[in-house]
Amino acid sequence: MARVRRDGSEWEQRFSRGKVASPLRKVGAARGRGTTICFRPDTKIFPDVRFDPKRIAELLEAKAYLHGGLTVEFVDEHTGTKALYHYEEGLRAYLTKIIAERGAAPLAGEVFTIQKEQDGLHLDCALAWTEATEERVLSYVNSIPTSSGGAHENGLRGGLAKAIRNYLTVHNLVPRGLTIAAEDVREGLVAVLAIKLPNPQFQGQTKERLNNTEVTPAIDGVVRTGLENALNANRTVGDAIAGRVVLAARARTASRAAAEQVQRKGGVSHRLNLPGKLADCSSTDPSECEIFIVEGDSAGGSAKQGRDRSFQAILPLRGKVLNTEQASTAKVLTNKELSDLVSALGCGTGKDFDPAKLRYHKICLLMDADSDGNHICTLLLTFFYRHLPELIRQGYVYIAQPPLYRIDVGKEVFWARDDAEKDRLLAGRNGDRVQVTRFKGLGEMNPGTLKETTLDAARRALLRVAIRDAAATEKAIQTLMGRDVAPRFEFIMERAPKVDEVDV
Repeated sequence: MARVRRDGSEWEQRFSRGKVASPLRKVGAARGRGTTICFRPDTKIFPDVRFDPKRIAELLEAKAYLHGGLTVEFVDEHTGTKALYHYEEGLRAYLTKIIAERGAAPLAGEVFTIQKEQDGLHLDCALAWTEATEERVLSYVNSIPTSSGGAHENGLRGGLAKAIRNYLTVHNLVPRGLTIAAEDVREGLVAVLAIKLPNPQFQGQTKERLNNTEVTPAIDGVVRTGLENALNANRTVGDAIAGRVVLAARARTASRAAAEQVQRKGGVSHRLNLPGKLADCSSTDPSECEIFIVEGDSAGGSAKQGRDRSFQAILPLRGKVLNTEQASTAKVLTNKELSDLVSALGCGTGKDFDPAKLRYHKICLLMDADSDGNHICTLLLTFFYRHLPELIRQGYVYIAQPPLYRIDVGKEVFWARDDAEKDRLLAGRNGDRVQVTRFKGLGEMNPGTLKETTLDAARRALLRVAIRDAAATEKAIQTLMGRDVAPRFEFIMERAPKVDEVDV
């Protein structure tokens, strides 16, 4: 039901399943203006209706930031929780909050804001640089979050690159022989971009990506002019950002040189450049090929014997996996395990990333089913999220599901992936002859067992890795894997009372 107050009257109309359910009627006289929407989920369409109060509150808070000066009140009548959101500084306040949550600070203490309205396009942007290595951009179109970016983000990035490069050139700040790439400009960038336009065209029903390419040059020009003026008006801040960009360019150049040393030179095929510990498959069709990244040599040995050699490759990891959230790009590219992984995948990283060169369309993380295995899996997922995010977006990354328990009930054998599944399988079997075996690791499984439970495409279970909420995922990675200990400690302490048993 929609109720609208305007011109001294209040009007009401009801809708159901996309159609008008009642004629527009005048309720009576009313003061002021406004719209009230009341709705109930259709149980025939949504049989299990559950609202996430935290998620709703976060969305409302974002709306208050996007519309500076607007007051938004959130009331959860079920719990009695109330919250009031009001931010006079709008996107500047939003950006300050995002940076603080990352445990960082704006470079030289400066947050830039750019606002412009022209030809029906309204742009509002806040941005800053930090000492972090990754880029973070949140974008909105008509207050709708666009987690996959699109034409407006392309315009923002293009304008930033041109403004910074021009500042460096005009003030002669680029060292001789050094090339400034667009990725150097964006390293450490945190930005919030909000635009309004009359006829947005989105990709897909979820509206996660903007397709209006005509806005790209307009935003490019506005951002370039606005940032150039701001940098030249404050040379101290401008020079600090320029130094940050030059440092990023030097690190990238050093990283590429280090990565090239890892690769063999000469006229050899890519297959000859693959890591020696990789047990490759015979097929060369990426769409049917799989690679299992396995923890340890013993597990790798069982996996190599249990695999289907025609389309399944095995890459054992022998050393500690690097936490890439706390490491520089140069350190990541010179890490032996990650360097071998990138070489095996064949698609490169960073500026050299080319998904067309990916050798396997199923990248399966196969770790022990215990807490140690989960930790290694988390480290690898962090690497993919930070350095090969497109592989996740295109649905190429999976998590294998090896069993933690073997349960023998008479002559029957069952497999349980965790304690909850074990308890479910054991429920009601008090009188049966039951034997439960817990695997200490994949290395304890013989090749036949590993094939039957984890590798065989006809019987296994794989979890596809996906990013459903970009903002929540980013926050989780920073909290759990970042340098700042305080948010991680708070996260653990909040959840500690809910843990019945710790696997150590």
